[in-house]
Amino acid sequence: MTAEARYRKLEGARNHWIDRGREAGALTLPWLLPFDGEPQPHSMERVSHPWDGIGQRGVHNIASRLLLALLPPTETFFRFIQDDMEFARQQAELVASGVPLDKVAEAKTQIDKTLALMERAVLRSIETSSDRTALHEALLHLVVAGNCMMYLPEDGCKVFNLYRYVLRRDAMGRPVESVVCEQIAADDLDPEARDVLDMVEPHQPEVEMLADGTHEEQPDERMIRVYTHITWEKKKCRWYQEIKGHRIEGSEGSSPRDVSPWIPLRMFRIDSESYSPGYVEAACMADLQTANALTRALTEGALVSSVVKFLAKPGAAVTAKQFNEAANGACLTGNPEDITAVQVGKAGDLAVAEQRLQRVQARLGTAFMLSDIRDSERTTAEEVRLQAQQIENSLGSVYSILTTEFQYPYVSRKLMLLTKSGGLPPLPDDSIRPVVSVGLAAVGRGNDLERHARFMQILQQTITPEGTLQYLFPSELISRLAAAMGIDTVGLIKTQEQIDEERRAAEEAAQQAQMAQAAMANPQGAAEAINALQGESQPTPEELE
Repeated sequence: MTAEARYRKLEGARNHWIDRGREAGALTLPWLLPFDGEPQPHSMERVSHPWDGIGQRGVHNIASRLLLALLPPTETFFRFIQDDMEFARQQAELVASGVPLDKVAEAKTQIDKTLALMERAVLRSIETSSDRTALHEALLHLVVAGNCMMYLPEDGCKVFNLYRYVLRRDAMGRPVESVVCEQIAADDLDPEARDVLDMVEPHQPEVEMLADGTHEEQPDERMIRVYTHITWEKKKCRWYQEIKGHRIEGSEGSSPRDVSPWIPLRMFRIDSESYSPGYVEAACMADLQTANALTRALTEGALVSSVVKFLAKPGAAVTAKQFNEAANGACLTGNPEDITAVQVGKAGDLAVAEQRLQRVQARLGTAFMLSDIRDSERTTAEEVRLQAQQIENSLGSVYSILTTEFQYPYVSRKLMLLTKSGGLPPLPDDSIRPVVSVGLAAVGRGNDLERHARFMQILQQTITPEGTLQYLFPSELISRLAAAMGIDTVGLIKTQEQIDEERRAAEEAAQQAQMAQAAMANPQGAAEAINALQGESQPTPEELE
């Protein structure tokens, strides 16, 4: 069966989720999903925007928060750790071979420094790429439609919306098969794909006669569907491309499953379902519909109430024509009751709608995390921290699934690409593995730093700060804190040899200062002491013999 045939067979189950995503998009970001999956010129003119803008602001806010949590710009959101059993075995071998325990501890610190250096190399690769821009687009699709596909080749990152692919998962929720459909201009196809197209559908290029009598070949603007068939096996991911039922030669590719460039994403996990609802549908769809209807009613009511019209009493002394033609501030002869202003008289009804809208918007602000910090002179840092923690806790389930299905495959893929390009040495398959942290407060090595800080705080409270130094190596503690914070210590922290040399120099300087003070107080005794020291330092004739 061709890839196009598989796409047609699987799109029936997908179209139901597209309709649900479009309903959510109509209340938030209508432009995110095109109407028929085939964007045409001026198709955006048919998009009807919602009456209430809280959905648009909320979607962007949720996507931005998730982006900062998944790829924080100033912190390492992952770490490399060594297997505990493997390190224990290596430690036992070092001790058995006669290596002192302090040297074993130094080896552990050196390993942590090396892993921290590798973490910074991967982070630097992410910082210099456009992955954050692509991830933000993917998160917008997840919040609204609940599904998208990310493709991570060696030279960039691409996002496919739900219109562009179909997906099938197994009973455990793992992806098994997917077909991606792209529309590419014929002139933009790879040479191999263009050969297949010319073989299946020959095309005679249009030629235009120029003013100088020469001919110019017009570009081929045909939009060609290119299907990419992807299958995930037990340990491998394989894919190939085809055009009009014919496989493109050289388009086949494969990679280990855990470093596949194809990463299908979903917002929530639903048992036995290949797709997921979006955050909008799962959290606040009903309130968005209510807010949209109430905002429309209030807006239309306000527009009607703002219209100013007058009624003239039949047979009045002042006619409607005289009233309309009179200048501003003119004095007319007549009865005030002859001219009356038309009033809608719906202020009470609109007030009820306004109160209801405020309650709905408050719930939407909570769902979209738009609640502002209390504006007060007594707003404390603890209040801000607690609110941020509550916001983070409310996204715990989203963090969990995105950590499993995005962060870990993403880091593994970036690590593989860096290793392949020579930017990093290859890691042992069993002893070292990447571990991804979740949430804003647990990014990178923040857990290690917090544990070290609590450890020191408890020791100082129990033994006193002065007594703590009797049981710790300050240089080792500084090295571990720097590794936990991701700080490069090369050229920053003194070595133990430098510290010992400076201590000896300080002791000699103190002795010389003491001798100088003694000389000033007792010159004769100081001279005898100096002579005695010189006599001790010079060898005797017997020693020379």
